Amino acid sequence: MSIIGRSINIGLVLILCLTIAGTAGATLFYQESVEGLDTKNSQLQSQNEQLRSDLSEARTDLQETRQRVQELNESLETARGDVSQVSGNLQQTEQQLSETQTELANAKQDLQAAERRANSLESRVQNLQSTNQNLRGEVDDLQSEAENLRNEVSDLDGQVSDLQSEVSSLESRNDELENQNQLLRERLNDACRAIEGDKPPACR
Repeated sequence: MSIIGRSINIGLVLILCLTIAGTAGATLFYQESVEGLDTKNSQLQSQNEQLRSDLSEARTDLQETRQRVQELNESLETARGDVSQVSGNLQQTEQQLSETQTELANAKQDLQAAERRANSLESRVQNLQSTNQNLRGEVDDLQSEAENLRNEVSDLDGQVSDLQSEVSSLESRNDELENQNQLLRERLNDACRAIEGDKPPACR
């Protein structure tokens, strides 16, 4: 009985040891599992925060992209309007270019006509210069003749001045003689009135 009891005790001790060892192993495994889960949970939370940050940045980028797309659409509409305006300006410019080319052709024709006119005028100028040279000779002759006439006129002016002086003297002398004649007539009349009887012929 003691051997059986001892065997049972040993078995119980072994079972108890195995149970304790199993419990300790399970506890250790559980602790390791919990620690692993905590670590993984922390990693997941960190990844979740990172994902939230990335999501926020992605939303911000999406909003900026939408804003950029809207701006690009507006720029596209503006560009289309500019293209339409430029097309209109191009058409107008082409029309102006055509008109300018026509005006240029007309201007070239006018230039050729003007050159022909200039050549004709140059020939006429040469003829007029020759005529002018001849006229200058005649003018020199006329100026010489005019100088002679001026000298002659100057001489005649001197003679006229002398004659005017002589006429003035004669007029003064005539006035004096008329005054003397008037005085003599008055004296004669007085003398005739003083004579009584027959009067001389001078009183008649």
